Order: sequence, then C-alpha cells, then structure tokens
Amino acid sequence: MFMSQIAVILVALFGCANLVHAGKCSDHLLSLSADGWSDGYESASQYDSSACTAVFSTFERHLPQVHNLINEHIAQSFVYSIMSSHFDTDAENRLGFAKYLDHLADTMWHDAVALVKYTGTRGSSVAPIMDDENTGLRLSANLNDGIKPWTEIEALALIQDHHHNLASKIHHLHGSTRDTSFSHFLENQFTSHHVERIRELAGHMTNLVPMYQETSGSDLALYLFDQSLA
Repeated sequence: MFMSQIAVILVALFGCANLVHAGKCSDHLLSLSADGWSDGYESASQYDSSACTAVFSTFERHLPQVHNLINEHIAQSFVYSIMSSHFDTDAENRLGFAKYLDHLADTMWHDAVALVKYTGTRGSSVAPIMDDENTGLRLSANLNDGIKPWTEIEALALIQDHHHNLASKIHHLHGSTRDTSFSHFLENQFTSHHVERIRELAGHMTNLVPMYQETSGSDLALYLFDQSLA
C-alpha cells in the first residue's frame, strides 16, 4: 500500500514537471537565458514574440471570415449613412427615417470596430494574410452602384435583406467554430441583437406595406409612420 502511494505521488510530480517545462514561451525564454540573457540588448534582440503570443485555440482559422465581416459592416455603415442623408433632404423630409438609418449606420460601424478590437485581443490583426488576396480591410463593392432615390419601403426591404444575410453568415460561423471564446463573443455581440433587429424590421414592413397599397390617405399614413421613428 505504502509503495503504491509513493508511486502515485511520483507520477503526479512527474506530470507537474512536464507541465512546467513543456511551455513554448518558457522554453524560449530559458534558451535566451542560456545564451546570456544578462548580457542586455544583444540577447534581448533574439526574442521571438511568436513564442509568447496571445494566439491560441482555433481563432486564426476564421480570420478570412472575420475580415470579410469587418469589411461588410464598414460598407453597410456607409450605405446606411448615404440613405440617411437622402431622407434628410428637404425634398424627402423623412426625418424619422433619416434618424433610424443614421442609428443603423452607427451600429454597423461600432460592430466593425468591436470585431477589429477582438481580433487584436486574440493576437491577430486585420492586415492581409499572406497568399490570400481576399483578406485585409477593403471596400470591394462600388458604393455608387447602390445609390439611388430610395422610397421608404425600398430602404427598409434592402436593410432587412442585408440583416438576414449577415445573420446567416454569423450564425453559420458561430455554429462551426470550436473556439469557445470566439463563439461567446459572437453570441454576445451579434446573434441576440440580430434576432431583435430582424424582428423589428419585419414589424416595420408589416405596418408599412399596407400604407403603400392604400389608394387614399397613404401620404398621411407615411408621415405618421415617419414621425414614429423620429
């Protein structure tokens, strides 16, 4: 009995020793120390930051998708700002729609910044990935192609389509990742908000479409709907 207890203790100690000495960062620092850590600048210049990086788990596998999400949020933020300015003109004078779209533009921009910051927290960046020209920050679409004098219903329909598309991408990414931290970030920052936003947009369409179908009184109905958004 006594010998078996000693054996268990020795196995545990051996395991702890392996945990202490099996680290990539600690091994690298020990090698620097062995080469003359105390010599100062010359030894310090040999330090390899990739040995003690913040990168872990499987987050880097999703960097192309993350970069695309950042670009899509930035592009849509511009589009919604342009929409807002359209409804803010004296010719349209839909100040409620202008305010609503301006809020959506700000939300898109803040979500893009949140993605950029989270990427940095995980030890990665938004710089283009080597041999992958589709990564990095860019505005691949010509924003002028989508600029036109939207009607109220066209604007909301376009926004709803975009949110459906964006939610589908993020839900797919959330379901496919095995990185717990990244999954938690997506859930807190995006998925629950998308559910609420899509429901809100669907409700607006339910109220707005019958107004367009009315042969009389539609102008007043649209005015009152716009006021409800202000």
